[in-house]
Amino acid sequence: MRTDAQLKNIRIAGMCFLAFFLMLAYSVARPVTESLFLMAHTSRSLPRIWILVPLCMLCAVALYNKVVVRNDLMRLFGSISAISAILFVLLILALKANIPGVYYALYILKDVYVVVLAEIYYSYSNSVFKIKTARWVYGFFGVFGSMGAIAGNLAAGFLAQRFGSVNTLWVIPPLLMIGWLFCVPFSRIAGIHRVDVADGNRANISEAVRVMRKSSYLSLVLILIALVQIVITLVDFEYNTVIERVYSNVDARTAMIGKIYAIMSFGILVLHSLTGPILKLVTVPGVLLAIPLILGTSTGIFVLVPVFATVAIMKVTSKCFDYTLFRASKEILYIPLSYEEKTQGKSIVDMLTYRVAKGGASLLLLGLIAIGADSLATVMTLALIAGWFIITIMVVSRFRKKVGREKEVVSDQPRIERMEPEYETEYVEA
Repeated sequence: MRTDAQLKNIRIAGMCFLAFFLMLAYSVARPVTESLFLMAHTSRSLPRIWILVPLCMLCAVALYNKVVVRNDLMRLFGSISAISAILFVLLILALKANIPGVYYALYILKDVYVVVLAEIYYSYSNSVFKIKTARWVYGFFGVFGSMGAIAGNLAAGFLAQRFGSVNTLWVIPPLLMIGWLFCVPFSRIAGIHRVDVADGNRANISEAVRVMRKSSYLSLVLILIALVQIVITLVDFEYNTVIERVYSNVDARTAMIGKIYAIMSFGILVLHSLTGPILKLVTVPGVLLAIPLILGTSTGIFVLVPVFATVAIMKVTSKCFDYTLFRASKEILYIPLSYEEKTQGKSIVDMLTYRVAKGGASLLLLGLIAIGADSLATVMTLALIAGWFIITIMVVSRFRKKVGREKEVVSDQPRIERMEPEYETEYVEA
């Protein structure tokens, strides 16, 4: 019989392993599928795929919610990994057979499968780790994930130049199958299975919308998230437009995309390691206000010097901050809210707004392309960053009314309202 300490260490080690291989596989898939998509359809088709992705994501989320309450989370993680591997094999064969639409399908699969696996990953983590433990080990998970991302991005570039981008796709299914093979024994050893939700706490869309409409604070957070995602989508479009023009050879472009993502992954690794000290020193409001100022500066530099190096800096800056400091700070914004706002209201912000905002940005880009004004994307990005900063001022002002600076820095953990007794041990006790 394992002690609680031994079980916790097993879980931490296992989740570090999964974080590494999750990001390793995705970081091979991302540059290859994106480069192939640009080869087949050019950057002008990106807004179309960015509209299709959230539609497919909604279908995936609906299916996920049907199975998650009836299945062990780790076994479900393994099953989704195996299904994703099979889908990649089928799409690679379809690509070899020149079946129409396969580049769209590869791009969509790449975006959808990683979101589903990441959702399962953190659902499990949130179920087994106490808050006191989670505050530190989540940083370790981010570090291991970043190391996997760096290795995957560099491997993608090397393999693409040596064997070609299409053949590099064959690396992805075996990496995903490792996740399945690992989760089968880990689900038995780790010691937790399905987490039941009390009947009275089941969420639905109409109730989530009601909670959302009742909270002006949460509504501001939703607007903030939407603005951030639109800005990042516009930055992605500008980056892809420039890299398509500068690197016309598909394999050379794949290699450069891999290098940029490797640099990005290294920056994310560093920021993951420093998130705790930075949040303690600068505070959540300080970090949230600093990020649009930094990104606005890098965007302004690109306007003045529109070359690949400056757009690459803009791309790396947006992604690094979004994945680390912004995400951590954004999660802390929910802490002073009620339980309904933290769960049902948050589902509207985090599950839907991220995807819908990207789709809205894509429609905007399609409109600009249709009238031949896509060169205005950079100016529009600067204007939206200004809006991002203004909304952030409003959000942090309300956050500071709820949580004083001393409480933010010193408080060990939040009080979670209306939590069922069976969850208190897992989430609340220090």
